[in-house]
Amino acid sequence: MKPAYHFVINPAAGGGKGARVWAEIKERLAARRVEFEWSVTRRPGDAEEIAARIPEGVIAVAVGGDGTLSQMLAGLPPGRTLGVIPAGRGNDFARSARISFAPRAALEQLLHGEVRPFDLPAVNGRPFLNVAGIGFDAHVAERAERAPGQGSLPYLAAAVKTLAWYRPQRLVVDVDGRRSEGNVFLLAVGNGRYYAGGLKICPSADYDDGLLDVCLAGDLSRAEALLALARVFRGTHIRQRKFHYGKAHIVRVDGPSSVRIQADGQVIGGLPATFTVQQRALNVVVPAGSWRPSKVTSIRGKAAAARSLGSSP
Repeated sequence: MKPAYHFVINPAAGGGKGARVWAEIKERLAARRVEFEWSVTRRPGDAEEIAARIPEGVIAVAVGGDGTLSQMLAGLPPGRTLGVIPAGRGNDFARSARISFAPRAALEQLLHGEVRPFDLPAVNGRPFLNVAGIGFDAHVAERAERAPGQGSLPYLAAAVKTLAWYRPQRLVVDVDGRRSEGNVFLLAVGNGRYYAGGLKICPSADYDDGLLDVCLAGDLSRAEALLALARVFRGTHIRQRKFHYGKAHIVRVDGPSSVRIQADGQVIGGLPATFTVQQRALNVVVPAGSWRPSKVTSIRGKAAAARSLGSSP
Protein backbone atom coordinates (compact mmCIF):
# COMPACT_ATOMS: atom_id res chain seq x y z
CA MET A 1 0.00 0.00 0.00
CA LYS A 2 1.28 3.44 -0.90
CA PRO A 3 1.82 5.60 2.23
CA ALA A 4 -0.47 8.57 2.70
CA TYR A 5 2.34 10.83 3.94
CA HIS A 6 6.06 11.25 3.51
CA PHE A 7 7.63 13.25 6.34
CA VAL A 8 10.83 15.17 5.63
CA ILE A 9 12.59 15.90 8.90
CA ASN A 10 15.23 18.55 9.39
CA PRO A 11 16.69 17.54 12.78
CA ALA A 12 18.72 20.76 13.03
CA ALA A 13 15.71 23.06 12.55
CA GLY A 14 14.98 25.35 15.47
CA GLY A 15 18.28 24.51 17.16
CA GLY A 16 17.46 20.81 17.37
CA LYS A 17 13.71 21.20 17.73
CA GLY A 18 13.11 19.29 14.49
CA ALA A 19 14.52 16.07 15.98
CA ARG A 20 12.52 16.45 19.20
CA VAL A 21 9.26 17.17 17.38
CA TRP A 22 9.72 14.18 15.08
CA ALA A 23 10.33 11.81 18.01
CA GLU A 24 7.02 12.95 19.49
CA ILE A 25 4.83 12.74 16.40
CA LYS A 26 6.42 9.54 15.04
CA GLU A 27 5.19 7.74 18.14
CA ARG A 28 1.68 9.13 17.69
CA LEU A 29 1.62 8.21 13.99
CA ALA A 30 2.45 4.63 14.84
CA ALA A 31 -0.22 4.54 17.56
CA ARG A 32 -2.77 5.88 15.08
CA ARG A 33 -1.70 3.31 12.45
CA VAL A 34 -1.16 6.01 9.85
CA GLU A 35 0.58 4.84 6.67
CA PHE A 36 3.74 6.94 6.29
CA GLU A 37 7.37 7.05 5.22
CA TRP A 38 10.05 9.41 6.42
CA SER A 39 13.42 10.83 5.47
CA VAL A 40 15.94 12.86 7.47
CA THR A 41 17.97 15.67 5.92
CA ARG A 42 21.72 15.52 6.52
CA ARG A 43 22.98 18.54 4.60
CA PRO A 44 21.72 21.65 2.76
CA GLY A 45 19.78 20.67 -0.35
CA ASP A 46 18.63 17.29 0.95
CA ALA A 47 15.03 18.46 1.47
CA GLU A 48 14.80 19.56 -2.17
CA GLU A 49 16.14 16.23 -3.46
CA ILE A 50 13.87 14.19 -1.18
CA ALA A 51 10.79 16.19 -2.17
CA ALA A 52 11.53 15.62 -5.86
CA ARG A 53 11.28 11.85 -5.32
CA ILE A 54 7.97 11.81 -3.42
CA PRO A 55 5.40 10.13 -5.69
CA GLU A 56 2.08 11.58 -6.77
CA GLY A 57 -0.76 11.06 -4.32
CA VAL A 58 1.53 11.18 -1.27
CA ILE A 59 1.43 14.31 0.90
CA ALA A 60 4.91 15.74 1.45
CA VAL A 61 5.14 16.96 5.06
CA ALA A 62 7.91 19.24 6.29
CA VAL A 63 8.99 18.78 9.90
CA GLY A 64 11.13 21.88 10.23
CA GLY A 65 11.06 25.61 9.69
CA ASP A 66 10.44 27.95 6.79
CA GLY A 67 13.85 27.12 5.32
CA THR A 68 12.97 23.43 5.15
CA LEU A 69 9.64 24.26 3.53
CA SER A 70 11.31 26.52 0.98
CA GLN A 71 13.81 23.81 0.02
CA MET A 72 11.07 21.21 -0.34
CA LEU A 73 9.05 23.59 -2.47
CA ALA A 74 11.98 23.95 -4.88
CA GLY A 75 11.98 20.20 -5.50
CA LEU A 76 8.30 19.34 -5.29
CA PRO A 77 6.84 18.39 -8.70
CA PRO A 78 3.76 20.30 -9.95
CA GLY A 79 0.44 19.13 -8.57
CA ARG A 80 1.83 17.70 -5.33
CA THR A 81 0.43 18.53 -1.88
CA LEU A 82 2.44 20.05 0.97
CA GLY A 83 1.86 19.61 4.70
CA VAL A 84 3.57 21.26 7.67
CA ILE A 85 4.56 20.32 11.22
CA PRO A 86 6.24 23.52 12.49
CA ALA A 87 9.63 22.95 14.11
CA GLY A 88 11.67 26.00 13.18
CA ARG A 89 12.60 29.28 14.83
CA GLY A 90 10.17 31.56 13.03
CA ASN A 91 7.46 29.31 11.53
CA ASP A 92 5.99 32.21 9.59
CA PHE A 93 4.20 30.05 7.04
CA ALA A 94 2.47 28.10 9.80
CA ARG A 95 1.53 31.37 11.49
CA SER A 96 -0.10 32.70 8.34
CA ALA A 97 -1.81 29.39 7.54
CA ARG A 98 -3.17 29.08 11.12
CA ILE A 99 -1.26 25.86 11.80
CA SER A 100 -0.57 25.21 15.48
CA PHE A 101 2.99 25.44 16.83
CA ALA A 102 2.19 22.58 19.24
CA PRO A 103 3.35 19.32 17.55
CA ARG A 104 0.39 17.15 18.60
CA ALA A 105 -2.16 19.77 17.59
CA ALA A 106 -0.37 20.35 14.27
CA LEU A 107 -0.44 16.61 13.58
CA GLU A 108 -4.19 16.45 14.23
CA GLN A 109 -4.68 19.44 11.91
CA LEU A 110 -2.69 17.60 9.25
CA LEU A 111 -4.57 14.32 9.58
CA HIS A 112 -8.00 15.99 9.60
CA GLY A 113 -7.23 19.04 7.49
CA GLU A 114 -8.38 20.34 4.13
CA VAL A 115 -6.34 20.65 0.95
CA ARG A 116 -6.53 24.21 -0.38
CA PRO A 117 -4.87 25.97 -3.35
CA PHE A 118 -2.12 28.50 -2.58
CA ASP A 119 -0.36 30.88 -4.92
CA LEU A 120 3.20 29.99 -5.89
CA PRO A 121 5.49 33.04 -6.17
CA ALA A 122 9.06 32.91 -7.42
CA VAL A 123 12.10 35.16 -7.61
CA ASN A 124 14.37 34.53 -10.60
CA GLY A 125 12.53 31.25 -11.08
CA ARG A 126 13.06 30.03 -7.50
CA PRO A 127 9.76 29.46 -5.64
CA PHE A 128 9.16 30.80 -2.15
CA LEU A 129 6.26 30.70 0.32
CA ASN A 130 6.31 33.74 2.56
CA VAL A 131 8.44 36.76 1.68
CA ALA A 132 11.43 37.50 -0.51
CA GLY A 133 13.44 40.66 -0.02
CA ILE A 134 16.16 42.84 -1.46
CA GLY A 135 18.79 45.01 0.21
CA PHE A 136 18.68 45.43 3.98
CA ASP A 137 16.41 42.39 4.33
CA ALA A 138 18.88 40.04 2.69
CA HIS A 139 21.86 41.23 4.71
CA VAL A 140 19.88 40.83 7.93
CA ALA A 141 18.62 37.37 6.91
CA GLU A 142 22.19 36.22 6.25
CA ARG A 143 23.35 37.41 9.68
CA ALA A 144 20.24 36.14 11.51
CA GLU A 145 20.59 32.64 10.06
CA ARG A 146 23.79 32.18 12.07
CA ALA A 147 22.45 33.77 15.28
CA PRO A 148 21.02 31.87 18.26
CA GLY A 149 17.52 32.43 19.60
CA GLN A 150 13.88 31.88 18.66
CA GLY A 151 11.13 33.90 16.97
CA SER A 152 11.96 37.42 15.83
CA LEU A 153 14.84 37.99 18.29
CA PRO A 154 17.65 36.79 15.96
CA TYR A 155 16.30 39.03 13.17
CA LEU A 156 15.97 42.09 15.40
CA ALA A 157 19.48 41.63 16.80
CA ALA A 158 20.88 41.20 13.29
CA ALA A 159 18.91 44.23 12.07
CA VAL A 160 20.39 46.51 14.73
CA LYS A 161 23.93 45.33 13.90
CA THR A 162 23.36 45.73 10.15
CA LEU A 163 22.04 49.27 10.65
CA ALA A 164 25.47 50.29 11.88
CA TRP A 165 26.90 50.10 8.35
CA TYR A 166 24.09 49.61 5.82
CA ARG A 167 23.15 52.39 3.41
CA PRO A 168 20.23 52.52 0.93
CA GLN A 169 21.10 51.53 -2.64
CA ARG A 170 20.02 53.20 -5.87
CA LEU A 171 17.73 50.74 -7.66
CA VAL A 172 15.42 50.65 -10.65
CA VAL A 173 12.04 49.16 -9.71
CA ASP A 174 9.43 48.13 -12.29
CA VAL A 175 5.96 47.29 -10.94
CA ASP A 176 3.64 45.93 -13.64
CA GLY A 177 5.38 48.09 -16.23
CA ARG A 178 5.53 51.24 -14.10
CA ARG A 179 9.23 52.10 -13.74
CA SER A 180 10.81 54.21 -10.99
CA GLU A 181 14.35 54.84 -9.79
CA GLY A 182 15.73 56.02 -6.48
CA ASN A 183 17.44 55.06 -3.22
CA VAL A 184 15.86 51.96 -1.68
CA PHE A 185 16.45 50.79 1.88
CA LEU A 186 14.57 47.54 1.39
CA LEU A 187 12.02 45.98 -0.91
CA ALA A 188 9.95 43.04 0.34
CA VAL A 189 7.68 40.99 -1.91
CA GLY A 190 5.18 38.90 0.00
CA ASN A 191 2.92 35.95 -0.61
CA GLY A 192 2.26 35.70 3.12
CA ARG A 193 2.03 38.45 5.71
CA TYR A 194 4.84 37.46 8.06
CA TYR A 195 8.57 36.93 8.01
CA ALA A 196 11.52 36.87 10.43
CA GLY A 197 9.56 35.16 13.20
CA GLY A 198 6.35 37.19 13.28
CA LEU A 199 7.14 40.56 11.72
CA LYS A 200 4.09 41.64 9.71
CA ILE A 201 5.95 43.07 6.73
CA CYS A 202 3.13 42.61 4.17
CA PRO A 203 -0.04 43.10 6.25
CA SER A 204 -2.52 42.78 3.36
CA ALA A 205 -1.05 39.70 1.68
CA ASP A 206 -3.27 36.72 0.82
CA TYR A 207 -2.04 33.30 -0.22
CA ASP A 208 -4.57 32.86 -3.02
CA ASP A 209 -5.24 36.28 -4.60
CA GLY A 210 -2.86 35.78 -7.53
CA LEU A 211 -0.96 38.93 -6.54
CA LEU A 212 2.34 39.90 -5.00
CA ASP A 213 2.30 42.36 -2.10
CA VAL A 214 5.11 44.88 -2.43
CA CYS A 215 6.54 46.83 0.51
CA LEU A 216 9.19 49.35 -0.50
CA ALA A 217 11.13 51.52 1.94
CA GLY A 218 12.89 54.45 0.31
CA ASP A 219 15.88 56.45 1.54
CA LEU A 220 15.44 55.76 5.27
CA SER A 221 17.71 57.25 7.89
CA ARG A 222 18.81 55.06 10.81
CA ALA A 223 16.23 56.70 13.05
CA GLU A 224 13.47 56.06 10.51
CA ALA A 225 14.59 52.46 10.12
CA LEU A 226 14.49 51.89 13.89
CA LEU A 227 10.99 53.38 14.04
CA ALA A 228 9.89 51.02 11.26
CA LEU A 229 11.29 48.02 13.18
CA ALA A 230 9.16 49.01 16.16
CA ARG A 231 6.05 49.28 14.00
CA VAL A 232 6.46 46.19 11.82
CA PHE A 233 5.08 43.82 14.49
CA ARG A 234 1.60 45.29 13.89
CA GLY A 235 2.08 46.08 10.23
CA THR A 236 1.74 49.83 10.81
CA HIS A 237 5.16 50.60 9.28
CA ILE A 238 3.47 50.98 5.89
CA ARG A 239 1.86 54.23 7.10
CA GLN A 240 5.28 55.69 7.75
CA ARG A 241 6.78 58.36 5.50
CA LYS A 242 9.02 56.96 2.74
CA PHE A 243 7.18 53.62 2.70
CA HIS A 244 5.17 52.55 -0.37
CA TYR A 245 2.83 49.56 -0.36
CA GLY A 246 0.75 47.92 -3.06
CA LYS A 247 -0.05 44.79 -5.05
CA ALA A 248 1.34 43.64 -8.37
CA HIS A 249 1.51 40.80 -10.86
CA ILE A 250 5.19 41.18 -11.82
CA VAL A 251 8.00 43.09 -10.11
CA ARG A 252 11.44 43.63 -11.63
CA VAL A 253 14.38 45.18 -9.78
CA ASP A 254 17.78 46.12 -11.15
CA GLY A 255 20.86 47.64 -9.55
CA PRO A 256 24.37 46.68 -8.40
CA SER A 257 24.99 42.92 -8.39
CA SER A 258 26.33 43.30 -4.84
CA VAL A 259 22.76 43.97 -3.62
CA ARG A 260 21.61 40.66 -2.21
CA ILE A 261 18.29 38.80 -2.52
CA GLN A 262 16.72 36.59 0.14
CA ALA A 263 13.79 34.19 -0.20
CA ASP A 264 12.17 32.79 2.95
CA GLY A 265 15.27 33.82 4.91
CA GLN A 266 17.78 32.18 2.55
CA VAL A 267 20.19 34.39 0.57
CA ILE A 268 19.98 33.23 -3.04
CA GLY A 269 22.15 35.70 -4.98
CA GLY A 270 22.28 39.27 -6.18
CA LEU A 271 20.45 41.61 -8.54
CA PRO A 272 18.78 41.72 -11.01
CA ALA A 273 15.58 40.13 -9.70
CA THR A 274 12.24 39.28 -11.27
CA PHE A 275 9.28 38.35 -9.05
CA THR A 276 6.36 36.43 -10.54
CA VAL A 277 3.40 34.47 -9.19
CA GLN A 278 1.30 31.51 -10.37
CA GLN A 279 -2.18 31.71 -8.92
CA ARG A 280 -3.32 28.73 -6.85
CA ALA A 281 -0.59 26.47 -8.21
CA LEU A 282 0.31 24.75 -4.92
CA ASN A 283 -1.85 22.47 -2.78
CA VAL A 284 -1.42 22.84 1.00
CA VAL A 285 -3.08 21.02 3.91
CA VAL A 286 -4.59 23.61 6.26
CA PRO A 287 -6.68 23.17 9.44
CA ALA A 288 -10.29 22.30 8.70
CA GLY A 289 -12.54 25.34 8.62
CA SER A 290 -9.67 27.84 8.66
CA TRP A 291 -9.53 28.72 4.98
CA ARG A 292 -10.80 32.17 3.97
CA PRO A 293 -10.41 32.59 0.20
CA SER A 294 -9.53 36.03 -1.12
CA LYS A 295 -12.08 37.90 -3.21
CA VAL A 296 -9.36 39.75 -5.13
CA THR A 297 -7.90 37.97 -8.14
CA SER A 298 -6.55 40.68 -10.44
CA ILE A 299 -5.64 44.35 -10.64
CA ARG A 300 -4.82 44.39 -14.33
CA GLY A 301 -5.97 47.55 -16.05
CA LYS A 302 -6.36 49.40 -12.75
CA ALA A 303 -2.71 50.33 -12.12
CA ALA A 304 -3.45 49.95 -8.41
CA ALA A 305 0.03 48.81 -7.46
CA ALA A 306 1.67 51.56 -9.46
CA ARG A 307 -0.40 54.23 -7.76
CA SER A 308 0.28 52.77 -4.34
CA LEU A 309 4.03 52.59 -4.87
CA GLY A 310 4.20 56.05 -6.37
CA SER A 311 6.25 57.34 -9.26
CA SER A 312 9.54 57.25 -7.35
CA PRO A 313 10.94 55.26 -4.42
